[in-house]
Amino acid sequence: MIDPFVIKIFFLIVILSFLVGMFVPMIIIKKKGYDPHGTHESASFLTKLTPYTIFTWLTYIILYIIMDEEILLFLGLDVLISDFFVIMGMIIVSLGLLLDLWGTLSLGTNFRIELPKENISLNTTGVYRLMRNPIVVGVYFLLLGSFLIIPTVLSLIFLIINILTFDSKVRDEERYLAKKFGNEYRDYREKVGRYFPFNILKIRE
Repeated sequence: MIDPFVIKIFFLIVILSFLVGMFVPMIIIKKKGYDPHGTHESASFLTKLTPYTIFTWLTYIILYIIMDEEILLFLGLDVLISDFFVIMGMIIVSLGLLLDLWGTLSLGTNFRIELPKENISLNTTGVYRLMRNPIVVGVYFLLLGSFLIIPTVLSLIFLIINILTFDSKVRDEERYLAKKFGNEYRDYREKVGRYFPFNILKIRE
């Protein structure tokens, strides 16, 4: 049985890495004279919920670090409690962190939390050659891996809610990019999938 202390240390590293990976680029971008937060004035209702849904997940992970036994006892899915799922969850979470970092580095000064207020360039290099939304895929991996490590009904709810809100955010951003970059973005969209290196369904989005 994997020592719960090991899992707690892992999650602590994950949280710190996630926050550093988000706030350090924002600080760097702000020093360059840009607004790293951007605007969500034209965003849909679900999109506007993303900061709250991801914060709720972070809070839940912190609570698990503090009181793991109580968390697992409350609406726990005992059938999924095993070292195999914990190890798989750790691997998936680690891949999610790597995707988030790679996506952020690939964006450079184009990185924004919401839609940019300033002019940006269309980035199709780095990990963006493989998928159009690697940072969001990384977030999905973080949530999925966390569910496997902490198999509770609440973890599953957080996973589903974050997928809904972040998918809405992706669609808002892609509408913005299509409007701003026109055929250049549409050509890119035809070649690279939203969440995969290929388009599973050839549908005009």
